[in-house]
Amino acid sequence: MNAQQLLEAYINTPGKEGDQYWEPLSEAVTGLVSQASSRRQIADLEDFEEDCVLSIWTRINALKFGEVEGTIDNIEAFIRRAVHNRYCDAIRRKRPTWYNLKLEMMELFSGKSNVEGFALWQSADGRTRLCGYAEWEGRTTSGSERLSALSANESEFREKHLHNRDPGELARHELAAAVLDYCGAPVNIDELTSSLTEMLQLYSAEPLSLDSQPADSGEDSDSPVNWLVSPDTDIEKQIIDSEWFNHVIEWFWGEFVELSLKQRKALIYGMSGDQVMAIVASIGLKEVASALEIERGQLASLINRLPLADMVIAEELDIPPRAVPSVRFKAWGRIRRRTKKSSLTDEDD
Repeated sequence: MNAQQLLEAYINTPGKEGDQYWEPLSEAVTGLVSQASSRRQIADLEDFEEDCVLSIWTRINALKFGEVEGTIDNIEAFIRRAVHNRYCDAIRRKRPTWYNLKLEMMELFSGKSNVEGFALWQSADGRTRLCGYAEWEGRTTSGSERLSALSANESEFREKHLHNRDPGELARHELAAAVLDYCGAPVNIDELTSSLTEMLQLYSAEPLSLDSQPADSGEDSDSPVNWLVSPDTDIEKQIIDSEWFNHVIEWFWGEFVELSLKQRKALIYGMSGDQVMAIVASIGLKEVASALEIERGQLASLINRLPLADMVIAEELDIPPRAVPSVRFKAWGRIRRRTKKSSLTDEDD
């Protein structure tokens, strides 16, 4: 059976009978994610493929158990799109200035900025986007070698193509045209973005790790954003939506890691698998597992069993079963109190 057939069999076969398709489908999904990821520069994106797999399984399981409506008519296209969305989110967070400049270049070369004469197209192998003048569209020759040498010859470039003007003084389309003139051939738009970032000295500090953020001094400290993994919103949308992601990163996770280990486990183990997969897809498998002080493999295998019964959670926490709701209530109570102190929380909530 191919990946699409395995997907349909897994989703449409009721009960435990459908479990027989889980392992081969899991292998197929992992392989397709790896294939889609190989086209992107992910060396500095920790756990990127694992996060993609988890986000995709969130959607698959939501469909299987009737939690969302819809279908996945082409799993290969669905996975390529999911990997692309997560990659864009990851790059936006890790290199926001670079990413914003790339969006600007995409608008310029695709004609959305109302500047004519430029074009944007896929390379022959479909792996990259090339950009250049409209009359170059479809060319297979590349100016990448000239572009990579530009930084070493920047004084020559400024004198000949910028007439000794500061690159920052030029409109973006003028600067892009000057670089194209220098290269004499189409270039990879990512490489062009990197070159312009260096030329314009548009550097920004790397986002701080959550672990490096100072802990709040007390219960009355303000929290910036309210958070909710909403059951009313498509889980896949929550995973790839930047606003939801920022809510989790900027607020909930910072609050969550301040809880005691027992409280953290009581909360996570009492959530649905979809909610935890959404958190993992945003925060990272390694980060969540570390917060629970368990191995990543343990967390991955645990997700499909969630939520756990209070009796099972009690054994894990080494407390009486009747105490589990109290631990969970106190944890949510702390988060709820801090939500009310958030400057962005609606007063009517």
